[in-house]
Amino acid sequence: MLRKFAVVAAFVTLLSACSTSGGGDERQVLVDFSPDNVAVFVAKYFPAKVTVTPGQTVAFHQTWTGEPHTITGGAFPSEALRKSKQWFALFDSYTELAAKNTSMVNPDDPGDATFQQFAAALKAAKPAATRDKVLADWRGLRAAYPDLPDIDNPPDMPFSEVNDLVDRLSASSFGSLPSATDDNDNINQNVARPCYLKTGAPPEDPNQSCTAAQRHQPAFDGKYAFYNSGVIPYDGPRGNTYRMKIATTTKPGKYFFYCAIHGPDQSVEVDVVKPGTKTPSASTVAHQGRQEAEAVVAPMVAAYRTAVQSNAARFHGSKIKGPFAGLPTDIHGSVNEFVPRTLHVKAGAPITWKVSGAHTISFDVPAYFPILEFSANKVRFNPKTRRAAGGATPPPADQSATKKIDGGTYDGTGFWSSGLVGNDSELDYTLRITKPGTYNYACLVHPQMIGQIVVS
Repeated sequence: MLRKFAVVAAFVTLLSACSTSGGGDERQVLVDFSPDNVAVFVAKYFPAKVTVTPGQTVAFHQTWTGEPHTITGGAFPSEALRKSKQWFALFDSYTELAAKNTSMVNPDDPGDATFQQFAAALKAAKPAATRDKVLADWRGLRAAYPDLPDIDNPPDMPFSEVNDLVDRLSASSFGSLPSATDDNDNINQNVARPCYLKTGAPPEDPNQSCTAAQRHQPAFDGKYAFYNSGVIPYDGPRGNTYRMKIATTTKPGKYFFYCAIHGPDQSVEVDVVKPGTKTPSASTVAHQGRQEAEAVVAPMVAAYRTAVQSNAARFHGSKIKGPFAGLPTDIHGSVNEFVPRTLHVKAGAPITWKVSGAHTISFDVPAYFPILEFSANKVRFNPKTRRAAGGATPPPADQSATKKIDGGTYDGTGFWSSGLVGNDSELDYTLRITKPGTYNYACLVHPQMIGQIVVS
């Protein structure tokens, strides 16, 4: 329950009045975002809603944080996306409130809490505006899903049972959405590659791509059953833009798109209005996207600064001591930083990081390579980012319940990498460096995530 689905850009900040043309034929939506001072990844689109007229273009500009994304929509997933928005409104508002109220029940680890205790803690939480939004979201969902217990007259039942119920009900709303990866983190070619279908769904076989003709992008006319960019390829730190032209024949309406890698919480509403309707200008949309992005990452930046100052972080109400490889966050994203950035240790002494998210700890790294590789017929995870190298102990294949990994030793020479380590919470990763010296290291997945170790 209350869980998620498993910018390097120039901005025109001058606000201008709405006009019929909107200040040009292109509106920019940011895919992911990272501020200049802290490396983060955010599974969101900014702004979350964009209004256009037929004939205009939506330019999805992907910030390269190392995380791949898609732009996936069409009539086939639209209904599921509409339903999922109700659930994720609740998930996001509760997450925001829980981050400020440590007495609230943690849905990922509820223990023996009852639903009555959950309701009581919720109604006592502050700020009032966020609390009232959570309550309104719950009541709205209960109107659509009567099996949910009454938050105003809460029954005395284990919260874990409500947790399971919310999992089932929410999954029923978006569980059918096509995904670019499976439960074992394999790439599904039927979604990871472009696919544009007037009718029907992508191939059932995840190893089968749509045909060459079906991978050719048309203008979006609102009639496609499946309209999918596939994974946006890496094209340099300032590239990575996917443009979607709105056909002149597109009927007014609300059209939803999501990321088929990070799930329906990363969604955007494209509102197509009648030709001649006044719409926000390009600069207004860019400014709105930047404002929304900065508001989302502000608590992540604050958490990073706190960790730098205190070598500690809070997650689900508990205080965690560093060093850190990535920082725990309740936001649908991650802080991709080593904290502290410089470590001082003795030769042969164990170095243990709290790993939050999925990262590598890698030395003498080669030139940057993206997490995904693209060939004429296939998209695949780059094996260099995922497997241990240089004599590091290979991490277990399934790390979902892993708490500690001992990576062995690094003798200070050549390329050495932990392989991809991490899970949904945090784990301890330990290594030893046997030779004195100063060593730069990095995460192979997230290019901005760098650090240094001084060994004496």
